[in-house]
Amino acid sequence: MDLRQLRYFVAVAEELHFSRAAVRLNLAQSALSSQVRALEREVGGPLLARSTRRVELTPAGEALLSDAVEVLAAADGALERARALARGEAGALVIGSMGPAGGGLLAPLLARFSSRHPRVRVEIRALDFSDIVEAVREHHVDLAFIYMPLAEPDLEFIPLMTEPRMVVLPRGHRLARRKRIRPRDLRDEVFIMQPEKVPAIWRDHWLLVDEFGERPRISPRTADKLEDWLTLIGQGEGIDTAPAIIARYYAWPDVAFVPLVDAAPATLALARRRGDPEPLLDEFAALALEVAASAAENDPRLAAGG
Repeated sequence: MDLRQLRYFVAVAEELHFSRAAVRLNLAQSALSSQVRALEREVGGPLLARSTRRVELTPAGEALLSDAVEVLAAADGALERARALARGEAGALVIGSMGPAGGGLLAPLLARFSSRHPRVRVEIRALDFSDIVEAVREHHVDLAFIYMPLAEPDLEFIPLMTEPRMVVLPRGHRLARRKRIRPRDLRDEVFIMQPEKVPAIWRDHWLLVDEFGERPRISPRTADKLEDWLTLIGQGEGIDTAPAIIARYYAWPDVAFVPLVDAAPATLALARRRGDPEPLLDEFAALALEVAASAAENDPRLAAGG
């Protein structure tokens, strides 16, 4: 078994389609099939159940997929650290962010961190609704800016600050000209549903389930990317709630943002793997708390912590 075979297997397992996996890998489908068969011979049994209509993981394939993702993430991390040292850098940090989640904090935070660690390379990676938690868990990023609430036993969430929430709705909506909106004004509205991979506790927060006492009506269409979500709202498919920072960073022509009152605020947090012993992560998190406290002092709409 080698890492190349593991990468090929993971691509097929995630796509559940040899042709799509081959395109993703920029590889001939025959070569991909040959490598997967070689891996199955080494394992001693099938990893994938193939038919003319579909590809499915066998129990052995499901077990290998979970371990293979971790092995590849560890290998990629080791290689990146070696490359950083070869370039004369002292290391690297990969920070995930969903849209402008860290927007107001990111520039001053990076400035402070870089002044202390000029030889550490910091990469900012954009993530979507459905993959940000897994990106931290599977070592694709070291830390991630994310909004609460979340409860993942293997992850730690460090609350940085709270900010108001906005109602996001089509510009022609009957409530779009309001100065403020309360949850009771939205009880009969249709909300845009987040993808199924999004944790339920997080999804229900933005759907105002606690405020309504039940889940509101849901649009049949979902959006994984922030731009697609805004497009659906602009087209009248539904409404949603969001942190106030979205309104500051996205001037969408068909979408209006109205302050939401009498509802829980949006809490921005920094997510990391629980028990990760990396000192650079500790320092980055401590600096993030300092920058958040400074931002809250200068903006009455914000509050430090969570």
